[in-house]
Amino acid sequence: MAPVFPVNHPRPAHAAFEKDSRTKLLHNERVTFTENLREYCLNTTIHGLKYIGTVSLTLCERAYFFLTFIVVTACSIYFISNVYIKWQSSPIIIGLNPIATHIKNIPFPAVTICNMNQIRREAAERFEEHTLEQTVLQSICSIDGDFNVTQYEGKWSVVKKLLLNSTQPCSGLLKACRYAKQTEKCTDIFQSVFTDEGLCCTFNALDSVFMFRNANTPNIFPTEASDGDGRFRPILWTPEDGYAEHPSNSTYPRMIAGTGVTMGLAMVLDANVSDYFCSSTSSTGFKIIFHNPTETPKITDYAQYIPVGSENRIIITPKINDAANQIRKVAQAQRQCVFANEANLSYYSVYSRNNCELECEAKLILENCGCVLYYLPKLYEDTKICSRANARCYEQIRSSIAFTANTSLSCTCLPGCFEISYIPDVTTAELEIGKFGIRENLLDSVKDAQYAKNNLALIYIFVKDTYYRSFTKGELFGSKPPVTTVQFLGDRDYRSGEMQLQPGRNAMVTEFVAKANGWARNTFRSRRNQLGRGFGQDRTPPSYSFYN
Repeated sequence: MAPVFPVNHPRPAHAAFEKDSRTKLLHNERVTFTENLREYCLNTTIHGLKYIGTVSLTLCERAYFFLTFIVVTACSIYFISNVYIKWQSSPIIIGLNPIATHIKNIPFPAVTICNMNQIRREAAERFEEHTLEQTVLQSICSIDGDFNVTQYEGKWSVVKKLLLNSTQPCSGLLKACRYAKQTEKCTDIFQSVFTDEGLCCTFNALDSVFMFRNANTPNIFPTEASDGDGRFRPILWTPEDGYAEHPSNSTYPRMIAGTGVTMGLAMVLDANVSDYFCSSTSSTGFKIIFHNPTETPKITDYAQYIPVGSENRIIITPKINDAANQIRKVAQAQRQCVFANEANLSYYSVYSRNNCELECEAKLILENCGCVLYYLPKLYEDTKICSRANARCYEQIRSSIAFTANTSLSCTCLPGCFEISYIPDVTTAELEIGKFGIRENLLDSVKDAQYAKNNLALIYIFVKDTYYRSFTKGELFGSKPPVTTVQFLGDRDYRSGEMQLQPGRNAMVTEFVAKANGWARNTFRSRRNQLGRGFGQDRTPPSYSFYN
């Protein structure tokens, strides 16, 4: 029987090192910092460090892993710092809300309609020259001339009375109205409002009791006298809090009743072109704008045209912006919006960027010109109304406000964090009366086809979808300062987790590259040895010493 010899397996270098370390500890010998560091590198789970402490590797290989670890750490710090800087500069992200809003929670848009004729010819011809009436007329129609400044006091009560008596009332502008399949008296659902186009008519606007901060504030929404039964009751609605109570068919602002043309607003308008004295444009017809029920609209700059002799279908798409409650602690300059409890308006109770800009414009004109335009907020009861004598001053102020590059006179008004706007899609067809039978009963009282072609317009306003998604402002990287660096690094947000995993990923990639490099090196050496044997190198098999 062949003798059996014991086989001595070589021990790994790090195992020998561990035994030596334990032996030193048992003999109370002092362990050096280098030895502690080497033991840490061999036992840590951080990728790549164990190769630095492995004594079986050459110095160049260990130096390679050390430099690689330094580079990976530096890259990780660089990427983390970029994420942190972005987190500080832009902590807000806007995303599409996954929960859609039902139309029962959205108010029907406020609809403001103006006749392009700003003064009735019948009233203008009654005014005598060099009188207060003519001064007001020149101001509305932007007519230059001689002004009797000594006689013009600019009292709002006087100017308001003249405007109501010289412009087309809502009872003349609106001939027939219907909302959600129910025919209504137009003066019951529309109210008069002074805009930059003169006296206009508004549907579904917030009542002045809720719109203005002070109940004694001069009312720019004079209600037209009506013999109606007054069955519509105003309730509070704001973009942030919604309806203060459940809306019904007898309350306003009205919610969207349903989809389709039959559930929307339909109306017949009369321009009365023969009574035109001065038009705000170069044509005849109407201007229409759709806006938030809490806002006073700017007709001159943003309204759309409705020509006479036309039938118009207008599909409305609500655009809803809201915000997560967590961003309240983020500074306004970074979130770029204002919550309702942060608003500081003197005239309006409900904040919106449009209301803020109107109030700012009124204050700047009052400070620089000593008066305000008739349609702007009157901050004081005795505020003087501007005439054409002040035109040079207030036009310069308005131009400075509109010029975005100007910093001396500007209105810095951020949008509300909760806002709703309405995007119209208008299609128009020619209105035909008397040529054939028509289905629309709002035109039953119209018999003169020529008058209808020259003066009337039929408008349908409706929505086509039951649900609409909002755009929500939220936090981009979790909680915003004050926050510590540890909290930042420990943020549970997805992106913060990505940031924490980045160093490990970089190290794993480095380890993979290193192992691939080692595998390639070993393969190359093995292949070289095999090739060497074929070219006359020593073929003597290696001898193994099993004993001494």
